[in-house]
Amino acid sequence: MPSIRWLLCVFMLAIACVRVEEPPCPSVELPESQGGNDRYCQCDPAAITGRVFRFTRLEIDEPDASASILNTMWQGDIENNILNVLVRVDKAIPGSTTAFDSLTLTAGPGWRDPKQPWELHAASGDPPASVVKTYCLLKGLSIPLTLLPYHGEQCVFKNAEDASLYFHSGPRDWPMTCAPDNNPPNNIPVSNLKLRLSFNRDCTEVRDSFLEGCITQEAADHICMCTKAPGTCPRQSKPGYAFDQKDLVAYCHDACGQDFISFGGLVRSFGLPPSCLTPDGKPGYAVQGFFDAVAITDQFNPVSSDDCTEAAP
Repeated sequence: MPSIRWLLCVFMLAIACVRVEEPPCPSVELPESQGGNDRYCQCDPAAITGRVFRFTRLEIDEPDASASILNTMWQGDIENNILNVLVRVDKAIPGSTTAFDSLTLTAGPGWRDPKQPWELHAASGDPPASVVKTYCLLKGLSIPLTLLPYHGEQCVFKNAEDASLYFHSGPRDWPMTCAPDNNPPNNIPVSNLKLRLSFNRDCTEVRDSFLEGCITQEAADHICMCTKAPGTCPRQSKPGYAFDQKDLVAYCHDACGQDFISFGGLVRSFGLPPSCLTPDGKPGYAVQGFFDAVAITDQFNPVSSDDCTEAAP
């Protein structure tokens, strides 16, 4: 049976993703800033080029009743360096009235060295990140992004086009998520991604930024989650297993192991309908929230690999 932790997590996620007052995937303005970013900034284009940021907060903001439970779980994964989202600035074009006319970024899921164990053990009083040697972008999972000024704000930018992002991946031979039939496998694919990225005064931090996206129902049905603590569910795939949308319990047991449950199956078991559509018309579940990120450039390994253990040049 799934643990109370996972049942609450999926239940709260599903509730937080339903926004019945809005049409599916609306083309609307991103919500107003919560006030954490600086209105004016002085950012050197040469200095910010090559800078790498890692998410340090990802916080669902609605509904209020469920946000605290879900956010506590995610924050624990972020602090233990299990959930890693990295953003690298590849090019910065100076602006006249804004800090930049445009930014070219690479974003995606990352991992860290040491790649094991899941629970990092630091010295007493030190955060888990203190034992991380390097971070890297996982090979084949990063995406390019172009950001433009947001409503003339000097330090705030939004992506020029909707994008896709892979989430909660983990090393290829030891993935966090069991989704062998998603493409690419063992990832949570978020499409229709809209970003609003806000810098602090010297562009060394990302503050009070916003994202929203859509996880298709098809992808959700193929995502199987460990019902225990992260990394503790034995994975064993039965030869010749098949996907059956009418029996997602059997699918996850056969594809991943007896301790896995279907994300999509649990969402629908609470009677929650899809709340967004992808550009090709596939129904899905909307996700949105605010995030912060800090620069980890000195710890970044530029070599993308399957587990972030390949040496930097």
